[in-house]
This record gives sequence, C-alpha cells and structure tokens, in this order.
Amino acid sequence: MNDNESGAEHDHLLELAHGYIERSLTSAQVAELENILTGDAEARRVYVDFMHDHAALHWEQIGQSGVGESDITDISGYRYSRFPSLWQGFAAAAVISLLSLVLLNSRDSVESFATMKKTESARWESGPLPTAEGARLGAGELFLVRGLATLAFDSGAEVILEAPARLTLVDAMNCVLTSGTAVAEVDESAQGFTIRTPSARVIDHGTRFAVNVHPVSGATQTQVFDGLVEVALKSGGESLELRTGERNLVEGTSLGSVSAAIEEATWAQPDEADDTKEKNTVTLSTTAPDAADAYILSRDSNGHDSETLLLLKNSLDEKGPHRKTYLRFALDRIEPGAITSARLDLRFTPTGWGLASNLGDSEFAVYGITDDSLDAWSADGLDWTTAPANDPASGTALAPGKVTELGTFTLPRGIQSGSFGIRGEKLVSFLNADINRRASLVIVRNTPEVRGGGLVHAIASSRHASLPAPTLVLQVVE
Repeated sequence: MNDNESGAEHDHLLELAHGYIERSLTSAQVAELENILTGDAEARRVYVDFMHDHAALHWEQIGQSGVGESDITDISGYRYSRFPSLWQGFAAAAVISLLSLVLLNSRDSVESFATMKKTESARWESGPLPTAEGARLGAGELFLVRGLATLAFDSGAEVILEAPARLTLVDAMNCVLTSGTAVAEVDESAQGFTIRTPSARVIDHGTRFAVNVHPVSGATQTQVFDGLVEVALKSGGESLELRTGERNLVEGTSLGSVSAAIEEATWAQPDEADDTKEKNTVTLSTTAPDAADAYILSRDSNGHDSETLLLLKNSLDEKGPHRKTYLRFALDRIEPGAITSARLDLRFTPTGWGLASNLGDSEFAVYGITDDSLDAWSADGLDWTTAPANDPASGTALAPGKVTELGTFTLPRGIQSGSFGIRGEKLVSFLNADINRRASLVIVRNTPEVRGGGLVHAIASSRHASLPAPTLVLQVVE
C-alpha cells in the first residue's frame, strides 16, 4: 500500500471516530468502524489515541469555560464543583482510553464466524451481539421481535430468522434455535451444519429447510424444501432422514415420523389480544346488523380454514390456493354525500401458515363493488365461483365494470401483524355515491409468492374473540 492510500485510510478512520463521538454515524458506518477496529491493530492504536486526546481536550474546555451550578445537580441536591481539577481531566481521559482498550481487546478475544447479511423491518431485544447490516458476529444470542434477518455463516450456511425468534450462535457450523422459525440454505461446503433446539438436532446434508420451535413446549417442526436433512433427538441416539417434500415433528422425547410436507405449514404464533379501537366521529364495523365479512378460497386448503380470520393469499401456482376477502358495511345511518373523510382500518394477525421468507413486500388492493345488485351476498354462502364480482380464473382479478379500485397499502416483508388500511378521496367518493347504503369491498393481495409455501396473511374478522373487526372511521357533516 502506498503512502497516499495509507493516509486516506487514516483520515477516514478519524472521520468515523469523530462521527461516533458526535453520534452522527449511520448503522452501516458503525458496522464499518467495528470491522476496521476488529481487523487492524494499528487502527485500534490510532482510535485509542484519538479518544484519549478528545477526552483530555473535552475536560480542559470544561475547566476553562465552567458549567453553571444550576446545570449539574444530583437528585439529592448536592451541587458539584464548577471547575473540575486537572487531575480529574487526566483521570477521565485515562478511563476512556482504558475502556476503549478493554472493549477492543475483548472483541479480539471473541472469534467472529458469521455476518449480519441483511435485515428487513427488523426490531431486536437487547443482547450482546451487534445487529447492524454488515456486522461481524461471534458466539452469543440474538432475539428478533419483528421482521426478518439473514445471517451468513463463514462455513457457507445462510439462515433467515422470522420474528419472533431467539437464536444462539455457537460457531460456523452450529447454532441453537430456542424459539421461532429459521429457514436455512446450506452450501456443500457446510454439510453437517446443525441447528439444535430444546428437543432435537437438525443436521444438514446439503439442502434448504425450515425449523420451527414452539416457544412454550419446545416441540420442533422440520420441513425440507430441497435436499436431505437428518433429525435426531436432543439426547442423541435415534434419528430419521427427511428428503425433499417431507416434514417431521419432534415433541418431548418422541422422534415422530416422516410425513408429506404441507403447502402452508404452521409456523408463527398468533398475536395476543389487543382490543384498542380508535374513536372518531362515526365508526362502522362489520359486526353491525346488515354488515358482514368473509373470505373465499380457490381450492382445497389442507385444513387451513378459519372461522375468526379473513384470509388473503396470491399463490405462485395459477390454481392456488388463492384467497380474497369480502367486507360489507351498513351506511344507512349516514346520508349520501355527508362523508368528508374516510379511513378503512384492518387488523392483521399471523396465521402461522406458510413462510414469510417466501414472500417479498406485500401490496394489497381494496376495491369497491359498484353494482348495487351484488350487495346482498351472504357470508355463509360465499364461495370462489359465486362470490360477487370475482374472477375465478385469477388470484387477484375481479369482474371488469363491476368494481373500482379505492387504494392500496403495503406490509413490509416479514411483517404479519398490525393495523393497516386505506384512506382518501376515492374511498370518500365511493361511500358517498352508494345508493342502497350497503357498501361492499373486496381485498386482494397483489403480490404473489416467490416460492411455493409462502405466507397466508390474515385480518381479524367480526367473529374474532379479542381483535377489532374491519372498521370504517368516518367524519361527516354535522
């Protein structure tokens, strides 16, 4: 390396160090600084010298300018000296330098063997490992409470965590999934990569597979999408092989058996109850008399039906299983033309069916049925071929001339719960123009799976025991 390159790297390091002190670095820049300090002893020396000098100058400046007595008071009322002595400044600088050395040396003592490759809408509980994209990871625990995170192990294994999930990194060939879902894709170089759980050991032999651990019982579900894995009891001994299109469930000390994979296997746990509702001028719900909600399904669901959820899916397979949702609101309390603003609130909750990592950011479209003669549908009798304005040949299409698009919204990849919906002039105009004061809406997921077995989204229905039903929040002319 020439002197110019060395000087540029030195200046760049100092810029990062200064930004760290000023708290102005992005997460990517923090990860870059960590990587530089981890891999370069000379960079660590420069960093520590810089931190020492900064601390000394900081305390010297305080000593020269003083601090108002009213600015530094502890909770007992004791007022600190306005001017720290010289030895206090040197002591502070020494402490900062010592802490920097200890932290950096401790990082050296922990071998890194994985990289935080990508995060999507991720939110983490506190833990010892860095979570910024690009950060190097050693042994320790990660607790993902929202979104997705992709970990690339140096061995060649890649693991996608789907929240909520708790994973402990052991080394380049081993990790422990305590709860939640992990999807692994393993190169030939990492054959033997093992995911341990409270009840089992899942050992790769060159494949793509998913593992789910129940957060209470510790039961372990494994499903193979491509290749071969070995599933063994945690204590060792008995084991079995799973090949492409096969699954297994280990519960307690029972190894279970091999069975055919499920297109929409159960993975995530449902949301806890939240009955909070936003109050506005007028709220209309699908729980009201003459209102209704239901969903339709294009083909057999493998038992994945729900009495309390409104399901949505745009399958990779042309024949499905697609799902669309229907809502009807009773507007008889509101005069035509009286609505000045409108919002549709939908409460999403996990179904646990299908994998979030087999789907990108998901766009949903809301349509209004413009033909009033179609509003008399019954939730009990609704099906794929007879549902009003439905096009049975498509997972997203509706009958031309019978519907109008009112708006779209997007759930980021990995997000399965929360309140979403639409608002705006199109919705206001549609509701104001409705003649028979019965407004029917259709919701479809425009985004298809990228692989089979993708996520089934769900909205709480009027029959859900605790979550709010679909709701129109309206402002009307007094």
